Amino acid sequence: MARKPEHKQSHVIEEIESFAERGAQWVRGHLPLSIAALLSVLGAAAAIGVQGANQARDAETASDALDQVTAEFLQAMGAEPGALTVPELANPAAAEAIQIEFSELFGVVAEEHAGTVAASLARIEQGRLAATAGETDAAVAIWQGAIEDLDGNPVFQAIVEQQIAQAYESDARWLEAAESYERAGAVESYPLRYWALAEAARCLQQAGEIERARELALKLEADAPELMLPQHLSAMFEELRQIPAH
Repeated sequence: MARKPEHKQSHVIEEIESFAERGAQWVRGHLPLSIAALLSVLGAAAAIGVQGANQARDAETASDALDQVTAEFLQAMGAEPGALTVPELANPAAAEAIQIEFSELFGVVAEEHAGTVAASLARIEQGRLAATAGETDAAVAIWQGAIEDLDGNPVFQAIVEQQIAQAYESDARWLEAAESYERAGAVESYPLRYWALAEAARCLQQAGEIERARELALKLEADAPELMLPQHLSAMFEELRQIPAH
């Protein structure tokens, strides 16, 4: 995973915001966002405020450690050199064993380089691999710990909350997923906040919380009338809006 110099921070944020504005291309099947995109946002934002030669050296050392573990993980999963996406192994048991092993290795990076951008990124990936291996509660605990380490940065928290929501959703824990999506969507500076709220409404409907889903649909209509959603979400929202208030 390539590192992004600090002078490119604003450019990275602009790219992410541009991505968010192309909401018509964002569909449920593409979530979670590619880990590369998430890490770019997280890394660029976390790098803000990093000053001093010692801190810069620590950050570079940590980033090198993260790059090494990432490259080893991709190689273990059979990815081509330079690839950013993780291929799917034909043997699920082997894939799960690799995911568990590297979840622990990413945890080591986070612990050994605490306080750096790379540590936050490592926690995100550690939790993601735990979730992929079916350890949802363990993943959520890792991500919640990451939130505590993010010094209250709201965009970081929104990104992590969306990861948590997706993990809950994979377990059909709809209400918990909706609440995490809502927390992500409550962050005004988060470029994907309205899409997170749309997902919250969908999960509330799945959880049987129809009135809450309806209220959220109406709020989105008022706050983001030009929001372009996938067809299935647009249809769901139209149905919710037509339900009489109780």
